[in-house]
Amino acid sequence: MPLAKKTTVTVLPGELEAQIRSNFSRDEGSPVTVDAPLSEPKPAEKESPRGRYADSVNLRLSSGKRNEFKMFFTRCEISMNQGFEAAVDYLIREVKEGRVKVSKGGITRISE
Repeated sequence: MPLAKKTTVTVLPGELEAQIRSNFSRDEGSPVTVDAPLSEPKPAEKESPRGRYADSVNLRLSSGKRNEFKMFFTRCEISMNQGFEAAVDYLIREVKEGRVKVSKGGITRISE
C-alpha cells in the first residue's frame, strides 16, 4: 500500500486558481517596462571580517596555559579578554611609574 497519494482536488476559489495558472503560463504579449529614476550606484560598504570588534589580536598559548588563564579569570569573574586587557594596562602603568622593567628576558621589579 503506498504511503502517499497524488490528489487533484483543489480548495482554491475559481478566480484565484485561474490567476495562478495564468501566472505560470508563457505569455509572449507586451513586455512590461518600468521607469526607474537614474541614480549613481552607492559604493558598497565592505564589512570587516572582524565583525563587531574594532581590532583583534591573536595570542598563541599552549592548551595548558590557556586552561590555567581561563580558570584564573573565571575565578575572578571576568572574561579572558577583560583579564588580558587589565593585566597589560597594569603592566604599562607599572613601567611608566618606574617600578618594573620589561625586556626580552622578561619582567623584572626595580628595587627602590
